Amino acid sequence: MEPKRIELPTGLGVGPVNAYLFDQPEVVLVDAGIKSDECWAALVDGLAVYGVSPVDIARVVITHPHVDHYGLAARITAESDAMVWIAEPGAPWILADAGKWRQRLTYYRDDFLIHIGLPNELLDGALVGMQTLEKRADPVPAERIITFRIDGVLQMGGMAWQVLHAPGHASMQTVFYQPETRQLISADMLLAITPTPVVEQPPPGETGRIPALPQFLRSLAMLEELEIDHVYPGHGRPFDNHRRVIERQRERILQRKAECLAFVRQGQATIPELLESMYAHQPPGSRTVGLWMLVGYLDLLIADGLIRQDEIDGIWHYRPNQ
Repeated sequence: MEPKRIELPTGLGVGPVNAYLFDQPEVVLVDAGIKSDECWAALVDGLAVYGVSPVDIARVVITHPHVDHYGLAARITAESDAMVWIAEPGAPWILADAGKWRQRLTYYRDDFLIHIGLPNELLDGALVGMQTLEKRADPVPAERIITFRIDGVLQMGGMAWQVLHAPGHASMQTVFYQPETRQLISADMLLAITPTPVVEQPPPGETGRIPALPQFLRSLAMLEELEIDHVYPGHGRPFDNHRRVIERQRERILQRKAECLAFVRQGQATIPELLESMYAHQPPGSRTVGLWMLVGYLDLLIADGLIRQDEIDGIWHYRPNQ
């Protein structure tokens, strides 16, 4: 059985998000859009196309705890007997725990963005934007959550889907692979365009963050080894020839990494300076749209031993290694 795609509006720059429906033998919805009346109406209409309504949903399976993928999960549980399934590491993020959001914002403000050297108006704007995301998803009651292993198996559509941990865009992201039919529900790991490698706070007990873009490249390599005929992404239309998509994304990342190294060697030592050059095609004042990707390129260059990061007067500076 092929998952049925339901496209949902988000009102975010990322554009619409996909939910996927299995209507047999029980009604399962993979991902649940963002919290908004427009998104809810689109979900109701999309389900109706297949003779289903929210009250019929037995399970909501969440690929990763970003608000555009779980935002309506709580409302679905209020309208039905549905349980919300999510990989164990992601469960705390969909619970009613504002502490997780406070920790994330504190990390961005005090341990990350402060060292980048952005002008105050851009820094404040970035923090406000992150703060508003918390309001785009309602927490799911703990008694309605079931966790699964990041290396387990899920039954959906009468078939066994392998759960694969695919960090890079999000450290807690899972994708679902059906080997007999060679189908992949790829969430935001594999899209037609390169997903953003979101910077996250260090894992519990760790002092340093895990670089996201190197993780993403490792996850790409894992998916490249799979035999896949059809990919069902978190955003955009389903596609085939996943290896061609992976090759194109890898080439683009390596090209931009080389450009970043060239700018560092020219003496552009800080992230604001590099943003101005790397994203000169963006309007002034909007170049921070490339912040996460730029940090990813720098992480790759540091991992390769090509540059180093020094802190000068509280701001990170990047120098080529001789």
